[in-house]
Amino acid sequence: MTIELKGIGKTFRTAVALHDIDLAVAKGELIALLGPSGSGKTTLLRIIAGLEWPDTGTLHIDGEDAIGQSVRDRHIGFVFQHYALFRHMTVAENIAFGLRVQRRGKRPPEAEIKARVANLLTLVQIGDLGARYPHQISGGQRQRVALARALAIEPSLLLLDEPFGALDAKVRKELRRWLRHLHEQLGMTTLFVTHDQEEALELADRVVVMGKGRIEQIGTPEAVYANPANAFVYDFLGEANRIPVEVVAGKLKLPGIIVDKLDGQHIETGKATLFVRPHDVSAIRAGDGSATVRTVSLAGPVAALEITLTDGTTVDVEQAHHLHDADRLKPGDTVSLRFRRAALFGV
Repeated sequence: MTIELKGIGKTFRTAVALHDIDLAVAKGELIALLGPSGSGKTTLLRIIAGLEWPDTGTLHIDGEDAIGQSVRDRHIGFVFQHYALFRHMTVAENIAFGLRVQRRGKRPPEAEIKARVANLLTLVQIGDLGARYPHQISGGQRQRVALARALAIEPSLLLLDEPFGALDAKVRKELRRWLRHLHEQLGMTTLFVTHDQEEALELADRVVVMGKGRIEQIGTPEAVYANPANAFVYDFLGEANRIPVEVVAGKLKLPGIIVDKLDGQHIETGKATLFVRPHDVSAIRAGDGSATVRTVSLAGPVAALEITLTDGTTVDVEQAHHLHDADRLKPGDTVSLRFRRAALFGV
């Protein structure tokens, strides 16, 4: 199933939720709508599902105008953020619900419904839980039930709203991998909403980064992470140091700091912000260095250092333990900094 949105706008009273959204999704793609709270990603998902209507713009699903279609006619599977399972129904009954409420003539025979439910229970790897009730299973298992229920009607398009938001980190990671494998197995077009950058970058074929009702950037996970279109995308995708700088005649005024590669905007003169990721910073012991080590943490897979520049700006540094062990930096040491890659954006 393909999706094409053009000029989609939506306002709730005086609050603009979406502003002039253009987005095309190819058949079989797995797309992440990524952004902070209030960016409009869930509103956009609900418009595609038919649960909200846009004020402006067009929506075509498989080439057909979908604005006037009901939720049922769009043949879409939707997984809600909090699963929305029926507490009085068993797992199997929850999965079968969408089939049993279909119009007469479209509703499968009961034997076929039971067979489809059994197949789905196996597909989502909870084959022995059909007779249990939602309160008797874990959060991760409830998520699988919600997904199986959405898949029961054999949708051409699957929409998921913060599918793993209520789960702990370990279960989230396991289910992310499982969902990616399931998507590849079924081959259906899938869109999911998330505010979790790691989730979007790990799962999606393409990431749609949203902020304040607008699309800031669309691209593969590698492209949006390595080449952010603007300061918002750079700051939102992963950890980043923000360093206030001045540019004079096209050159940075950063005494004692070497920048190997500079991306972002070309700024001839004026104030700007330099963005650099902690893992792109090297701290080198120097007696007359431009910065001072404030704290050192050796917990975890990298050595994490907090370093203060002469103007008081704090720079976070992450480097491999063997590099840290070579210098044995400690609080109070003076260092020079090398930025392997940074990006410059106007204030």
